[in-house]
Amino acid sequence: MPVVEYKHHISHMGKIEVPGWVMDRGYWFNPADHTYLGWVLPEADREYLIPDTVDEKTKAQCVTRALVMHHTSPFTDDSADGTGPAMDSAAVTTMMNSWYDTIAANNA
Repeated sequence: MPVVEYKHHISHMGKIEVPGWVMDRGYWFNPADHTYLGWVLPEADREYLIPDTVDEKTKAQCVTRALVMHHTSPFTDDSADGTGPAMDSAAVTTMMNSWYDTIAANNA
């Protein structure tokens, strides 16, 4: 299942929007580069192009991306308002592995 890192697009009306080719979208916003993670159809299953600048991410690459984000601004544990204790790297790795497995299963 293709998980991709993408940015919002500008519509023909000048509005910022999620690209229509991102089927399951809006995960793990990275404020450093304004990107999100989402899921797209595999190339063999679609009749449209996705820009070459969109990076497909493996599970390991998603974990690495999360760890870099965590290093800059630590993820917190069990707190809706972000004031809980900071997660450790192992917890971030487990969280991202679980997320990747879930998004892949949900879009199978």
